[in-house]
Amino acid sequence: MNFSRLGAACLLATAALGSLARAATETHQCALIQTLDGSAPFVSDAAECVVKTAPASTFKVPHALIALETGVVADPLALVPWDGTKYPFPAWEKPHSLDSAMKSSALWFYQRTARLIGRERMLASLKRLGYGTDSYEGEQTTFWLTGDLAVSPLEQLDFVSRVVTYRLPAERRNIDAVKAAFVMPQGAITNASGTHPFALTWPGPLVVHAKTGNTTVAREGISWIVGYVEANARLTAFAARVRGGELSMQAGADLALRTLNAHRPR
Repeated sequence: MNFSRLGAACLLATAALGSLARAATETHQCALIQTLDGSAPFVSDAAECVVKTAPASTFKVPHALIALETGVVADPLALVPWDGTKYPFPAWEKPHSLDSAMKSSALWFYQRTARLIGRERMLASLKRLGYGTDSYEGEQTTFWLTGDLAVSPLEQLDFVSRVVTYRLPAERRNIDAVKAAFVMPQGAITNASGTHPFALTWPGPLVVHAKTGNTTVAREGISWIVGYVEANARLTAFAARVRGGELSMQAGADLALRTLNAHRPR
């Protein structure tokens, strides 16, 4: 037996395992803040903030608007019965409306609307709204989770900014319904796993609109939050994403909270 070759092989194997371990624990972070007064945005990492990934449940924001615009959902508060299917989150196991399904991130509700919208209308709507890659070829009820549709944090910030300022080819009442759907409780955010603290230390009364999203693509965890803050007649859009190995479902929200509080208005 050639022990020198064996030793070299062992060293290479150890190095490879070390690289895999580092890859599994390495995280990439992007946080963006944009005061909607024409000022330049805060960008935490310019290179990372243009990287596109699956939007996960943050896609429910444009998805809800498309559902309203196509007439698939006529009333954002109308309840659709739960069919009794068991889900990993108790919050999903009840009737939901477009509004409540946004707040609880109820996947089944938006999978249903995706089927009703259909591929052709969904693709046409994505192109009209200018959202992310605006195309996909995968499964109609999961394309926003698998990476088939991809979007960067900068594109998310731009889309949220256009929602807030009504710079979208959509009816104002439908944009207003979407904006209402992702209003969060005071000092907290809600998603599939429940209610979580989101305590901004900003002055004055606040209204936070936010949507989280989490998925795993090719063994890479992805955790998002997008939204905007209403404070003292000032509107501030934000987007944050963490990607890496195993991530907390609150990783994106925690990053956004730290960044927003570090850049609180004076």
